[in-house]
Amino acid sequence: MNTSLGRPVRDQALRAGLLQLVGHQGTSDMRIRGLTIPLFLLAGVTSCSSRISNITVAWNFGGGNCSGAGVVQVQIAISGEVLPQDTFDCGSGLVTFTEFYDGTYAVTVQGLDSTGAVTWTGSAQATVKGDTSVSVTLSPVSGQNAINYFSWTFQPATGDPGQIPGCGTGQRLDSVSLYIDGDLNNGYAYQCGDGLGSNVVISPYLTPGQHQLQFVAFDSTENVTSFAQSDALTVNFVTGSATTQTFTLHWNVGGLAVGWAPYENGTAYPNSPTPCGQSGIADVQLAFVPGAGSSLTYDLGSTCNGSVVLDNVDWGTYTPTMNGLSSGGTVLYRDRTDIVPPSPATVTVQPGHFYSQANASTQLFVPMFRN
Repeated sequence: MNTSLGRPVRDQALRAGLLQLVGHQGTSDMRIRGLTIPLFLLAGVTSCSSRISNITVAWNFGGGNCSGAGVVQVQIAISGEVLPQDTFDCGSGLVTFTEFYDGTYAVTVQGLDSTGAVTWTGSAQATVKGDTSVSVTLSPVSGQNAINYFSWTFQPATGDPGQIPGCGTGQRLDSVSLYIDGDLNNGYAYQCGDGLGSNVVISPYLTPGQHQLQFVAFDSTENVTSFAQSDALTVNFVTGSATTQTFTLHWNVGGLAVGWAPYENGTAYPNSPTPCGQSGIADVQLAFVPGAGSSLTYDLGSTCNGSVVLDNVDWGTYTPTMNGLSSGGTVLYRDRTDIVPPSPATVTVQPGHFYSQANASTQLFVPMFRN
């Protein structure tokens, strides 16, 4: 959106010549008139020319954007001028002020956050000799005034289409957190798609110097599994000299399909599973027991005979175990290796290898027998 502002011109011929609109991003312009300060009082004017011109003021964040900078509005000042309007939506990108004599003017742009505090500022000189445009690059005002820009990509993965966790709005991975200097308790969150591929995000403002950065991809509704993460890299931050760097996120998880069914005994297996209505099972719980470390547990719901595709299993080799519980938590059915072990008896999950219908190693069946 491009906004044009101005003040009255007594010369009607000049007035007619000032009605040209300045286009920006295909939007319409708006001119607001009403400044009545005598033109001969303008400060900074270095010429006595009677020519009247426009000043178009644009602003930028050195490659970032309003959202990344946390700026909601910008406030503009032009030396010696009382502007009829001086505060604008940051996303408009530029504004045109009308009816300036030739001369040199100091232009200051301040970025305001949602509370109205000045968090960014910048200035430039506008030398008017006919219609003039000036672009002001804003910089953060705090001592933490060094930024960098980042993007990310994911390590290649295998699996059936739709089984590999995607990144972006509505995808499995909707959040990427940036951890700075090893502080794993205070991640700086981005939308996963905002920095994917050719997209770029802006870092938080840090003190100049070297900082260790690590990006981790999550599902925000789950928020416990680190699906993928980058190496911890040291990046140099320099005030006024932002660079762009791409991080590769390596998979921490893989996936497989898990099926199960209850049986009264070994004779009933595999052709005569117990009907769910007769089993009394109200909850099915799966655990992957590693050779070392903690078990991974999954609540598979109340279906006593079913299957599910998992895409969030930490890589490693596991022994699967499964229990069918009553509504009160009593174990009614469980895997029984002494009768029929799970097939396969152990599973190996590789990072970035997700369920594939054609790959038997990504498929697991666990029979449960009456406890």
